[in-house]
Amino acid sequence: MAKLNVPPTRSSHLEISSSLEFAREGSDLLEQKRQILVIELMSRLDEAKRLQSEVDDKMANAYAVLRKAALQVGSEALYRQAIGMALRHTLRLDTRPVMGLRVPKIEAEHEPPRLGNAPSGNASSDDVMHAFNDALVVISRLAEVQTVVFRVARELKKTQRRVNALEKIFLPDYEETLKYITDTLEERERESFIIMKMLKRRKA
Repeated sequence: MAKLNVPPTRSSHLEISSSLEFAREGSDLLEQKRQILVIELMSRLDEAKRLQSEVDDKMANAYAVLRKAALQVGSEALYRQAIGMALRHTLRLDTRPVMGLRVPKIEAEHEPPRLGNAPSGNASSDDVMHAFNDALVVISRLAEVQTVVFRVARELKKTQRRVNALEKIFLPDYEETLKYITDTLEERERESFIIMKMLKRRKA
C-alpha cells in the first residue's frame, strides 16, 4: 500500500474520490465476470471429462472391431477397401459470447461411409468404418469443448490478474491517498478554526 504523490487539496480529494468510486464499480463487475467464468469453466471441464471417457470407449471399440475384421478378411483386404471408401465430413464453425469472450461452436456432420471404386465391402469392413465414424462424432464435440476450456481458462486468468491488481494495489493506494487528503484537509480546518478564535479573542 502506497500513497499517491498528489497535493492534499480539495480538487485532488474530488478527483481521487471519483476515481475510487469508478474503480470499485469496475472491481465489482470484474468479480462478477470472474465468477461466471469459473462456473462456465467448471461445467466445461466436467463435460470434457465425460466426452474424453466416451472417446476412449469409442476408440477402444473401433480398434477392437478393426482387429476382428483384420482376422476375418485380412489387413490387405481392409486396406484396399479403405482406399476406395468415399468419406465426407462437414464442419461448421461459429462462435457464441460468454462475458465478452467469443468461444467456438462446432457443428460436425459425418456421413456414413460409401463405397467408391473399391470392390464390394463386407460386414466386417462396414463395421470398422461405422465404428470409427461414431468415434469421430464424439471427437468433434470434444475438440469444441476443449477449445472452449482453453479460451475460458485464459480469460479467467486475465480477469483474475485484473481483480488482484484492483484489490491489492489500486484500491488500497487510492484509499490510503484519500485518507491522507481527508486528514490533511480536516487538520487545516481545525487549525483555521483555532486561528479564527484567537483572532476574535484579540479583537474582543
